[in-house]
Amino acid sequence: MGQNYGRLNDPERKTNSSFSHDSDISLSTHSADFSLTPPRSRKAVSFQGTLGVATVHDGSSCCEDVSEGGCEDGDSEGVCEAPPACHPATDPPPPPPFSPPPPRPQAMEGRAAAAATKLGRMSPSVYVGGGTLGRVSPGHDLGYHTLVTRQTPTPTRDRTTPSPWSDVRASPFPALDLSALSSCPRSSPRPQLPQVPPQQGQTTPQPQPQLETTDQLLATYKGKRLARSSPFDKLSDELVVRILSFLPTNAVCQCARVCRRWYVLAWDPRLWATITLTSDAIHADRAIKQITRLLARDSGGCVHVEKVILNSCSRLTDRGLSLIGRRCPELRHLEIKGCVNVTNIGIFELVTQCVNLDHLDVTGCHQITCIHLTQQGNVEPEPMHSRQLYLQYLDMTDCYALEDQGLKVIVKNCPQLLHLYLRRCINITDAGVKHMASYCLMLREVSVSDCVQITDFGMYELAKLGPNLRYLSVAKCDQISDAGIKQIARHCYKLRYLNVRGCEAVSDDSMEMVARSCPRLRALDIGKCDVTDNGMKLISEHCPNLKKLSVKSCDMITDRGVQYIAYYCRGLQQLNIQDCQVTIDGYRTVKKHCRRCIIEHTNPGFF
Repeated sequence: MGQNYGRLNDPERKTNSSFSHDSDISLSTHSADFSLTPPRSRKAVSFQGTLGVATVHDGSSCCEDVSEGGCEDGDSEGVCEAPPACHPATDPPPPPPFSPPPPRPQAMEGRAAAAATKLGRMSPSVYVGGGTLGRVSPGHDLGYHTLVTRQTPTPTRDRTTPSPWSDVRASPFPALDLSALSSCPRSSPRPQLPQVPPQQGQTTPQPQPQLETTDQLLATYKGKRLARSSPFDKLSDELVVRILSFLPTNAVCQCARVCRRWYVLAWDPRLWATITLTSDAIHADRAIKQITRLLARDSGGCVHVEKVILNSCSRLTDRGLSLIGRRCPELRHLEIKGCVNVTNIGIFELVTQCVNLDHLDVTGCHQITCIHLTQQGNVEPEPMHSRQLYLQYLDMTDCYALEDQGLKVIVKNCPQLLHLYLRRCINITDAGVKHMASYCLMLREVSVSDCVQITDFGMYELAKLGPNLRYLSVAKCDQISDAGIKQIARHCYKLRYLNVRGCEAVSDDSMEMVARSCPRLRALDIGKCDVTDNGMKLISEHCPNLKKLSVKSCDMITDRGVQYIAYYCRGLQQLNIQDCQVTIDGYRTVKKHCRRCIIEHTNPGFF
């Protein structure tokens, strides 16, 4: 049967390719020469010369050589027929530049032969059309289409590694991997197509992360995105607890809902030494019940809670205070400012169970009239036990229902009081002040501002406290005059703070006694009093350590009095000269000598 030769001309690549429908197929290019034979007839494949000669030996006497540029005689057909005996059988074929594959088991020879039969025909993915050679269908096998590659640069190789394909490597086309055409053992790696480097403007695909844990594998299988690690995951539990300790109670409760770890850390007892709830919208009773229940689930009680602040919680009732008393026996500090629904019963339940309570602030709780130790709430108590309250700080500001009799019960049950504030308790009289000085001998700070019923007789009673009294405020007690202030200054000579603002009967006479008897005075408020420049001179000469001074609305104080203060009290930090007859000269004198002083004024010309 005759041989039919065909010719493929690729003008773009300047390539002459010839093939026959017989047992031999040869391809030749300018850049690299490839030779292949069907596996069923191939015996040996060798490359001769330096470029462009490939010879196939299949046991027949036919050999086809395709050299660069086709035939030497310029045959238009571009086909050259070599004599049948171009390579005599006596000449041994040159050794291949690669080592032969290892011997294979006999069982694999059959599978290799079957695969070779399929590869014996020309793959339909190799065709010529439109002057383009080498379009590949990725759905086909890795057969003949691997011989005709795209115009892609050759992947870089290590130049230190010697390669027998030095001539072929110089080609812009990748070299033929002949091992892909042979049947290899299953253990050998599958041949891969060369990777195309990204063009300019394209990003290199990132390698997929290795999934090592079961959770990662399950999340990937279910189509879920793995949670990103938080910076808090790198912190120890001690540091997270320390950070949470700076948050208010409601913020800590919200952090407990983030994750399981934060839930455990948010209920650490160290975070709950102080409970702070300051909002009118919070149901205080319910919040206290839930918080104390969670804190007491392990220890049986909230023994670590020492401070509770429930300011402006108008929904707090006696039930919430009773719950605090039962579950927080070690409570020492309680603030319930503005809790208008709290009564004497809730205070009784609290103070009888929290025996270590030493700080109580009930500002604005106008229903509280007494702090007693009797279950019936009588005004005259029958103590349930011989113990007394250890309160040292009590603020009953704006408890305008408090009267002298209720104050007597309070000071009798709290003999260790050091700080007592009764601002705007308008029902307190001199009798109540007498009870204070009789039962609480250790009082250091007393405020009866706006208690308009207190007179000089009350000052005489307070003077019995002697040098223990350090802080006294009788602001707007307009019935107090120089006589009462003199008595205070004479006996309470360790006074640090004195506020007589609005006591219009106080004049230079009492200021002289205060200046001479209380040299340790640090703060003085004589606003709207009948004090002149002479009184200012006496104060500045005898109280050089004065830090705060207010002469607001003192009409008889001028630049001269302010200059006395500036000359002698160089450490002055705050001065109030609002509505005074002080000019720019007095202002500049104070700024010159008291550089750290903050001046409050109403003169727009001051700068």
